[in-house]
Amino acid sequence: MKRTLSLFLLLVVILVFTVNCYAALDGLPAHEKYIYPVVRVTQGYAGGSGTVIYSQLQTGKMGYSTYVLTNYHVIGDAISIAEEWDTDLQKNVKKEKRAIVYVEIFKYRDISTPIGTLKVEADIVLYNKDQDLALLKLRTEESVIHRALLPSKEDTDGVLVMDESIAVGCSLGCPPLPTVGVITRKNFQIQSLPYHMSSSQIIYGNSGGAMFNTEGEFIGIPALVPVIGWGTPITHMGLFIPISRIYEWLEAEHYDFLFNSDLTESKCLELRESKIEAKKKNKTE
Repeated sequence: MKRTLSLFLLLVVILVFTVNCYAALDGLPAHEKYIYPVVRVTQGYAGGSGTVIYSQLQTGKMGYSTYVLTNYHVIGDAISIAEEWDTDLQKNVKKEKRAIVYVEIFKYRDISTPIGTLKVEADIVLYNKDQDLALLKLRTEESVIHRALLPSKEDTDGVLVMDESIAVGCSLGCPPLPTVGVITRKNFQIQSLPYHMSSSQIIYGNSGGAMFNTEGEFIGIPALVPVIGWGTPITHMGLFIPISRIYEWLEAEHYDFLFNSDLTESKCLELRESKIEAKKKNKTE
């Protein structure tokens, strides 16, 4: 009797493990949740990935606002600080310049076959080099249909080791490629900032893309790949910025309307502008 019970429990464990390992979406739902929201981001000869996280009709306007998340190191070359002569102050002052970057939204035939891209200019509206995060706003006012499914703020810390993960990015400049693995470590500290680790293979070009859970929720941004020897990447030890850290950054910068539907873009950006003006005033006094 005990042996029969033990075998039964073993079968239950195997069944649960099997279901969990193959719980990811497939077919059209998988493409819509995992692949279609991921875009290619380029500037000059450099490139990486990004993820559309917001495309909503602007309050009181006819056009849509569309935002893409990526890594700072993907678009860092588009930002420069130069000294210029200020005739009013009669001295050199530092000025920041941001070049246009390009976002390529992929088009598909028969669900899976990429047939080209819609290449759109985008502005760098927010960035943080230390956090390795950047936010782009597309210059088009047309709606982007496919965007990542964002978890509620309360559900951002639900990821556990051995949970299945799906990494998607434009590896080596290719159209978005998905790789499946599991979460292998949480809160790996690099320069006092937390990263999660996944066995979903990440290679050059995935930076700025997306990490998803099996429900299709966006759980982070692939950012780093450890290397060994002469630069050989260890692709199954990919590090990604967890969604909780992304939300904290967006909230601190008054861009929390991107994940909180109770807030509006116009109101949040008004608060942000007031905060910036207050900083400038304090600096001059």
